[in-house]
Amino acid sequence: MNIKINLLKDNALVPLRATEFAGGWDVVATEIVQVEKDFVICKLGFSLQPPSNFKVTLVPRSSITKTKWVMTNSPGLIDPDFTGEVSMRFRCIPQYKSIFNPCYYEKFPYKVGERVGQLYVESIIPIEWKITNNLTNHNRLPEGFGTTNK
Repeated sequence: MNIKINLLKDNALVPLRATEFAGGWDVVATEIVQVEKDFVICKLGFSLQPPSNFKVTLVPRSSITKTKWVMTNSPGLIDPDFTGEVSMRFRCIPQYKSIFNPCYYEKFPYKVGERVGQLYVESIIPIEWKITNNLTNHNRLPEGFGTTNK
């Protein structure tokens, strides 16, 4: 399969797999914009266009879990009709030390030129929604969020 990619910046890199069996393609920050103490935008320096029956999912690296930073719209979704620059937005969860320093934010863990996320290429499955009021009951509570008692 071919995916069109347009490198928009001189330091932009084509996504690559870290190992032969990796399911994701690593992406590197070409620019990091600190919008606020707790808000960072990582620009990846490229736009891309998957074939019409595919999408690209963008997620942060798993190492982000060692920090207080989270990707705000994780996972991100790149549809075939979006051709703007791909970027990632991160927010930091505030930390509280004492009443004299009630809130501080951890430094963003990545720098320009470092891997910040991964892309996953996935097929878009055409579906048709069937409206019904007769769903099969599997003895689960309707509230969700931990209702399997785990």
